Amino acid sequence: MTNVAQNLHEKFVFYGKNAKEWMRKCVLLLPEINRLRIWEKKGFGSIHEYAAKLAGMSRNSVDEALRILRKVEDKPELRWVIDKKGINAIKPIVTIATQETADFWAEKAMEMSKNTLEVYVKEFKKAHVEEKNNKSEFLPRKEFYAVPQVQNISMELDPEIAKQLEKLKGQGNWNELMQKLLEAYKSQNEAKKPIPQENAKRYTSAKIKKYVLTKTNNTCAFPNCTKKYKYLHHADRFALTHEHNPDTLIPLCKAHERLAHAGLIENENMAPENWRIKTTADKASEKWQKVDKWVVKYYSGNFVGTEEVVEIT
Repeated sequence: MTNVAQNLHEKFVFYGKNAKEWMRKCVLLLPEINRLRIWEKKGFGSIHEYAAKLAGMSRNSVDEALRILRKVEDKPELRWVIDKKGINAIKPIVTIATQETADFWAEKAMEMSKNTLEVYVKEFKKAHVEEKNNKSEFLPRKEFYAVPQVQNISMELDPEIAKQLEKLKGQGNWNELMQKLLEAYKSQNEAKKPIPQENAKRYTSAKIKKYVLTKTNNTCAFPNCTKKYKYLHHADRFALTHEHNPDTLIPLCKAHERLAHAGLIENENMAPENWRIKTTADKASEKWQKVDKWVVKYYSGNFVGTEEVVEIT
């Protein structure tokens, strides 16, 4: 890239960042401007016309801003997040944050991307339902939902495969048959488990990668997540062990991988089916914390986004 092109690019980025900052400040002024009907005093037909002509805001963005700001008017911590990151940053937590928990959620909104925060809120709600159900204290709130003990699954199968499954089931039940098939699948895969790569480079071997991904069929290993995996995550941080261990190399989607490096996965030293979301970060050692902080900083910088790059973490 030539010096001229680089200079133009840097100017565009600078102006763009400033434009976003001024727009965030405009958004925060909207409720008071609307309450005092300043738009009317200045000769505009509505708050929408005022915002459109003076700040280039659409009708939907104005309505959304007014709606959200009404919900956080008693939560200055969340208004501060809006000023720093924009109104989209707090959308996932508007319905869950209270005056008592606003500081907690503001911290999470500043640390996480909107997508990661959405996933965290979903898992956070599940964790609270399970905790309340285990204590048998209260019924879940309406916005929370409990995971049913038995689930109905609909599948489209080739007719010949369906016949074979019916034959295998015989006089038994589907749950028993599926349990046997799962155990057989796991045993078959376990028999092919490669030995760990010690003193390894950052890239995993093809054998280990295939073994790890076969266990979840290329999906995220976090409980109940069915998203396609994005990264191969080292539950025992690679920067500390320099080892690719097939037992602790876990396929994760982007959001759950981010939560792992934020220190918000409980039981990370156990198999993924035992993982849960935590409310506060807690690491095994200071070295571990430094690794995760480095990873978070790496993501927020010039992160490329391929699973191979992440295998160094």
